[in-house]
Amino acid sequence: MAGPLLQILLKSLTSFIQGEVGLILGFKDEFETLQRTFTTIQAVLEDAQEKQLKDKPIENWLQNLNVAAYEADDILDECKTEAARLKQTNYWSYHLKATAFRYKIGKKMKNIMKKLDAIAADRIKFHLEIRPIERQAARPQTGSVLTEKQVYGRGKEEDEIVKILINNAQQLSVLPILGLGGLGKTTLAQMVFHDPRVTDHFHPKIWICVSEDFDEKRLIKAIVESIEGTSLSDMDLDPLQKKLQKLLNGKRYLLVLDDVWNEDQQKWDNLRAVLKVGATGASILTTTRLEKVGSIMGTLQPYELSYLSQEDCWLLFIQRAFGHQEEINPNLEAIGKEIVKKCGGVPLAAKTLGGILRFKREERDWKHVRDSEIWNLPQDESSIMPALRLSYHHLPLDLRQCFAYCAVFPKDTKMEKENLISLWMAHGFLSSKGNLELEDVGNEVWNELYLRSFFQEIEVKDGKTYFKMHDLIHDLATSLFSARASSSNIREINIKKYSHIKSIGFAKVEYSYSHLLVENFVSLRVLKLNNSNLKLQLPSSIGDLVHLRYLDLSGNSSIRSLPKQLCKLQNLQTLDLQYCISLCCLPKETSKLKGFQLGELGNLDLYGSIEIRHLERVKNGKDAKEANLSAKENLQSLIINWDWLEPRRYESDEVEVLEALKPHSNLTSLKINGFKGIRLPYWMNHSVLKNVVSIEISSCKNCSCLPPFGELPCLESLKLQYGCVEYVDVVVVDSGRFPSLRKLVIVNFSNLKGLLKKEGEEQFLVLEEMTIRYCPMFVIPTLPSLKVYVTDASSLRSTSNLSALTYLDMSGNYEATSLPEEMFKSLANLKYLKISAFYNLKELPSSLASLNALKRLDIYYCDTLESLPEEGVKGLTSLTQLSLHYCKMLKCLPEGLQHLAALTTLTITECPIVFKRCEKGIGEDWHKIAHIPYLHIRNY
Repeated sequence: MAGPLLQILLKSLTSFIQGEVGLILGFKDEFETLQRTFTTIQAVLEDAQEKQLKDKPIENWLQNLNVAAYEADDILDECKTEAARLKQTNYWSYHLKATAFRYKIGKKMKNIMKKLDAIAADRIKFHLEIRPIERQAARPQTGSVLTEKQVYGRGKEEDEIVKILINNAQQLSVLPILGLGGLGKTTLAQMVFHDPRVTDHFHPKIWICVSEDFDEKRLIKAIVESIEGTSLSDMDLDPLQKKLQKLLNGKRYLLVLDDVWNEDQQKWDNLRAVLKVGATGASILTTTRLEKVGSIMGTLQPYELSYLSQEDCWLLFIQRAFGHQEEINPNLEAIGKEIVKKCGGVPLAAKTLGGILRFKREERDWKHVRDSEIWNLPQDESSIMPALRLSYHHLPLDLRQCFAYCAVFPKDTKMEKENLISLWMAHGFLSSKGNLELEDVGNEVWNELYLRSFFQEIEVKDGKTYFKMHDLIHDLATSLFSARASSSNIREINIKKYSHIKSIGFAKVEYSYSHLLVENFVSLRVLKLNNSNLKLQLPSSIGDLVHLRYLDLSGNSSIRSLPKQLCKLQNLQTLDLQYCISLCCLPKETSKLKGFQLGELGNLDLYGSIEIRHLERVKNGKDAKEANLSAKENLQSLIINWDWLEPRRYESDEVEVLEALKPHSNLTSLKINGFKGIRLPYWMNHSVLKNVVSIEISSCKNCSCLPPFGELPCLESLKLQYGCVEYVDVVVVDSGRFPSLRKLVIVNFSNLKGLLKKEGEEQFLVLEEMTIRYCPMFVIPTLPSLKVYVTDASSLRSTSNLSALTYLDMSGNYEATSLPEEMFKSLANLKYLKISAFYNLKELPSSLASLNALKRLDIYYCDTLESLPEEGVKGLTSLTQLSLHYCKMLKCLPEGLQHLAALTTLTITECPIVFKRCEKGIGEDWHKIAHIPYLHIRNY
């Protein structure tokens, strides 16, 4: 386990040296010394890990290294925490607390460097050799000869694969056999290779053991030698390629490529190009543990090899343990059947355990095997654990510790992927990778382990992914933990009531919290107290666990409060308080867990809504990424705000910052304000925003185009303010845009010409309401029945396509003195018309008479309007309500009003001239309105 940990430490040290931590704390020289020492040790680590199996002193050396590495990790973590704290103050170099911290850490640094120097010196004493860091373990070479006397439980699989191969009509088919190490892939391939149907159908047949060295020249040479039955002298690649193609040209051959690990698409493409000269039906059968290899090479669906039945495992076990002649002792048979359960359907495990007991007939020997962990039993290189370790050694270094950590969970546990990723993060196993969030990195790691057959029984339920590990894979993970468990390197504590859950490596299991002194475990990253029946609150000493990232208190129904010292935990990422039903309040200073940095949001499981203000103060996308919004699956509403007027504190790329604030796809409402970038983020698409119902974009004046809002399936409300785009949607398609949009608001887009660059059918099918204000170039397109709010009459200069319009609100225009004469002619279905705040409007068009369906007309704040069109008013035969408010220059009412039989309500407010003319019985306009039942005429 030291290898992956050293890799993490070296990445941290590089970051400290190149970044601000070393500068702030003044330990740059010490960090560089540590880096050199760890690099020296890491160079011999692969050799040490291989030799420790047979050399106890080297095993002890590795354990000492492990303990020292954990200690160094704590020191670096303290430095990172203190540097983050000091960055929030104004006294970086001179602060008294910083001076005290430097003194304390300086002493620790001196001690750890002394220990590491001694460990580095011992490498010479043990004659450890320098080897590549990720050196691949070698597997014994395989051949086509079937060495098994009898194969159990694979007859059906053999028959199915043979039929797939001989019935294939492709020019060159590739069938991968996929499965766990030790499952019998090679044995099955050997059975197929020697099946009489295959021998009759294919010629020639070639068997090549590939392993990790997928070198084109080596493989071509091996294929040629297999066909010709002779050894070749060294040749260049080109003549080798031509020679092989001559041998295979026009032939229906079968090539078995056994034990393939290559994940480089190009290497396979190069070899395949040479092999594609055979006749139709030529085939390649490949065996691999990696699903990715199957996807790269396969032209046929990979054949996933299943586990053996218990019965077949038993038959294979007794064949190895007894042979065929000996009668089985009933007591040994009973113990043996319990042993077979440890095999989990993996034939190599049955062979290994049966082989261990081959000449042993004492019950105590059999019980010893039954009761021992499989990795503690004697095994040679062809046994199950070396076979499984091969898969582990093929893992990249940054995946090894993530895999081994899974041994913390008991066998047969149904694990939750998202929770596991949070735990990996808490332990520092995940490193930043480009623009990816740590959760995304963790998801990649999980997927990689799954594709390499380390995880199985995948189940997705309620948006979460659950999985298990095969018992033998769990045994492999457990075997990797060799560190001595002392309080100085315990990183995780689990309170569990069940005795079958054991402590392992740095993870300690306690059966009760009552006697646990957490202050003795200062290196804790994870503390799981869930369902531990806590009666009182946590001790105040919880605040001393400066490295703690993950605290699970869920299910403690009696706990009523939390200590205020909890707020000292600056590194806390996850605080789980689910089902703490008696908890009445949080400490007053809980907000301190969030600090003043955007990254402090980290892994807080936020619910409901969050507004992030003053993003102009964020340095770069890296800082924003630390907010980890993409993991906030319970966050429903997100408001992102830059202060447009405040000067930018940093020369930051606001596009990069906004890209880093990608939310979880469960989000339903999004608002962005004051963004000065030239484009909105790529995550604003149907994949991330698939559940968004409402979007508001305001004061993003530098964006030359908008994201493809038209493809969002659930978007019901879209509000755009203060922008410069010409079209809302520039995607050129004929149909299907904005399928759910009901409300559209666009304000102050001076260059806006229209909604769609290309109009088509089936657009805006459910749109109910549209507001267009201060968009002088905008032309309303063909739309279904809806409410429209506009400021610019020019938007309605052509209304022939708006015959379905039922509601029109025109307001907020300081320039127009008149409206287009023809604008109302096609609005035959309009039922409500409001004209307000047209401050220079003098008259209305006579086409008002076309509004035969109009029921309500409201005119507000038209300061210079002098009259209503006589002929226009006569046509309003359906009008029931007329309101005139604050039209101070209106001189009189039209004669046509007295002919509007449907008109029942007239309201006039602050129209001083008309007010006088409508005086009951004596006013000059009284006869025009006397027939109207409800009159509301007032002048304040």
